[in-house]
Amino acid sequence: MVNAVTNAHLIAMMQGNDSLVHDLIDHFIDYTPALVDRLEEAMDSRDWNAVFGVSQRLISGFRLMNIQNVIEHLRSLDEESVRAMPSKEQNEICAHLRRSISAFE
Repeated sequence: MVNAVTNAHLIAMMQGNDSLVHDLIDHFIDYTPALVDRLEEAMDSRDWNAVFGVSQRLISGFRLMNIQNVIEHLRSLDEESVRAMPSKEQNEICAHLRRSISAFE
């Protein structure tokens, strides 16, 4: 489950409504992995427009969960680096995103 610092962040953001916190976490866990899959597909096909669009959606989700290191990493993706990125690095990025999501399970 989510660490205490992030949990405190979510509780403060949802003004102490535990039900909303749990709903937000459930939504994040249920829907974010599909976005990571889409990001991985877009990176594999070197489709910068899709990478940019999906990364922006992921940033929104990770911002709600207060995961700053992931947000910074997603923001650092640019067209040139994505097009030149080896498959191994793409896989590592997506694995890192998946680990960040699984921390909330």
